[in-house]
Amino acid sequence: MHPFFNLFIMKKAIEEKVKEILLNGLKKQGLSWFKTWGIGTESMPMNHISKKVYRGFNVFILNAEMNDNGYEHNEWITFKQCSEQNGKVKKGSKSTEIFYWHIGIYCPIKKKSFKTWNDAKKYGASDEAYDFYKLRTYRVFNIAQCEGIKPVRDAKPVVDVEPIESAEIVIQGFTDRPQIREVEQSKAYYSPVKDLVVMPKKNQFDKVDNFYKTLFHELVHSTGHSDRLNRKGVSTLTGKTENMYAFEELIAESGAMMLSSFVGLDTCDKNSQAYVNGWIKAVDQSPAKAIVSALTQSSKATDYILSSK
Repeated sequence: MHPFFNLFIMKKAIEEKVKEILLNGLKKQGLSWFKTWGIGTESMPMNHISKKVYRGFNVFILNAEMNDNGYEHNEWITFKQCSEQNGKVKKGSKSTEIFYWHIGIYCPIKKKSFKTWNDAKKYGASDEAYDFYKLRTYRVFNIAQCEGIKPVRDAKPVVDVEPIESAEIVIQGFTDRPQIREVEQSKAYYSPVKDLVVMPKKNQFDKVDNFYKTLFHELVHSTGHSDRLNRKGVSTLTGKTENMYAFEELIAESGAMMLSSFVGLDTCDKNSQAYVNGWIKAVDQSPAKAIVSALTQSSKATDYILSSK
């Protein structure tokens, strides 16, 4: 059996697991499943030891666990890391699965994999070698589930900045943002051709929070422009399929919910919840691989907006 056949089977199983997590989250919490745990960068999920903030769909998974369980600190640790810190996982604690893309080099002639191209060259295996990607799963515990582990960050930060002011700071910080134009109309949209977001005027919304949530949705779309992250659902101007539209909408909707909760906007929107069943159906009918990709792209889009220079 080819060594990558098992990797393919494992990858498919993990993709199905991520899809299952999303479906269960949508059924239980609706679009609120995409919310961040708290407000601001300091509230994002982080590995307790490496101090690195989690990325990709792990952000959604860990924030959902925080909101579900009411943990005080968004810090996570593996069983091994906990033991190495002379800590102890509390009896009966249930771990949370997170997932990582592992990138490596494989040489079919040598039948050997390498971490880097330099490693492959040193082994004389670079001519026939090629990149490979696989999803790996890890189990982590919140530090509240551990004894002898103290947080390295303060509890959920208290933010003095008003949500609308915070939203404007995020928008202004998106330095290569598209042009934003408010007009008297009922529809909001992003035009990739003009790199333009067109919004109804603020006074047309029942509350200003909904204006910014809608604007965030369109700004997430704009990150797919060919001069930014170059996503097919945005940068492809002709021949778009129904699946491409659905894929891009999942990216924009999840990204907008994440940004909205990140700045402290009121995310309780009955109109949004009204079509949750439509989202559940769309996710249920979509390939698991597409779901994983959409959540990964959504996280990349919000990272791009928040870290724009």
